[in-house]
Amino acid sequence: MDSQIAFIHMLQADLPGQQAFFQAVAFLGLPEFYLLVIPLIIWCFNRSLGVRLVILLSISGAVSDALKLWFHSPRPYWISTKVSAYSSYPSFGFPSTHAQNAVGFFGLIAATLRRWWIWIACTLIILLIGLARVYQAVHFPSDIIGGYCAGLLLLVLFLKFEKPVGLWMHKTPLHVRIGFSFAASCTFILFSLLALASLGSWQLPPEWSSLAFAQTGVSIDPLFPVDTLVSAGLLFGSAAGAAISDEYIRYEADGRWSQKAGRYIVGIIILFTIWILLGPAATLPGITGDLLQYIRPALAGLWITCGAPALFQRIGLFNEEPVEYVREIR
Repeated sequence: MDSQIAFIHMLQADLPGQQAFFQAVAFLGLPEFYLLVIPLIIWCFNRSLGVRLVILLSISGAVSDALKLWFHSPRPYWISTKVSAYSSYPSFGFPSTHAQNAVGFFGLIAATLRRWWIWIACTLIILLIGLARVYQAVHFPSDIIGGYCAGLLLLVLFLKFEKPVGLWMHKTPLHVRIGFSFAASCTFILFSLLALASLGSWQLPPEWSSLAFAQTGVSIDPLFPVDTLVSAGLLFGSAAGAAISDEYIRYEADGRWSQKAGRYIVGIIILFTIWILLGPAATLPGITGDLLQYIRPALAGLWITCGAPALFQRIGLFNEEPVEYVREIR
């Protein structure tokens, strides 16, 4: 790790005063960014692509958290004072969730839209996000490479299996689809619990905690799989909502610009109301807080894929147009 610490130190020294730029780039990998962009895609531009993005992103986040627990490796600022921590995060470092999610999110956009300039733009964004996380000293270069590899593998598997799974889901009763979505979310939680159990008697080195706190003033808690609960909840809510919407709320995300603006403004206000109001409760200790870590994103996902479209249809912000699911997943 010494050579990687030296690389981070050199990067920060060669690019002084760029904290704001890289903070802005890193924002492209935060949940808040995805909560802003995915609803915009689903409600205003491409329903199918948006639903696919939120489901892939949920799976990627849960897988990444399980891998972090399995490898339980530190972040650079936890182990060295030679680098300056320009950000912080309480989970383990390998692989980088920012990098993994970026490959899945922007890779799926590029693979769907298939324009050369979109491929170039998405590739540049993916690379910049990885560079930003290294510059901020929250990831080693190896964490970024690991995230890229895991994200690419998930993207390939998703593209390979999404059609057959989607067609199978479409042919099953609604209650089975909802049950399958819940079972899938629980499976990812189980993966993280198994990874946590694999640590056995391993203990978090106290020097990691003390140095991380000294660098940022923020405590770390890498043995609590909060990202798994969030990702699993989002997976259940968004997948169940998409199933309900496919059954009862047939629509296309077209319409006048005034309709699209109205959808986004109304929908995003309610979405962030849900997110912000449940935020403090999700930090409660014990089983209550754990459940709300799951319920909060589940409600957000349900609102994005089902609740908001139902409201838009009722208040006349959608031009209703029956569509078949097989058409949507092309």
